Amino acid sequence: MERVLDALRETDLSEVEERVSRALEVAPAPWIPLLETRHGIGGCSFIQVGDDPALDIEIYVDVHVGTGKLTSPDRRLDAVIDFLGHAPADVIRLTAEVRRLRNELA
Repeated sequence: MERVLDALRETDLSEVEERVSRALEVAPAPWIPLLETRHGIGGCSFIQVGDDPALDIEIYVDVHVGTGKLTSPDRRLDAVIDFLGHAPADVIRLTAEVRRLRNELA
């Protein structure tokens, strides 16, 4: 059965942008997914944060499935980390595109 989504209001877009902004204050862009299954980094997959080499900011993700835990290297874990690593840039682009299209239609 297909789920019907409510229309995205301007306040919804603003709230999404605010969440991105708060996250990027703590963990500045770029977010770069480093995946054990793709890069063979010799450890576990993670998201490297920011481009300042003086700072060491990384995001590690635990995914628990039932009573087990996904551990690197695992393509399923890397799919989640890859998605999260690209999320800030993707969300910023998508909200900008929604606004652009709305302005075009107005």
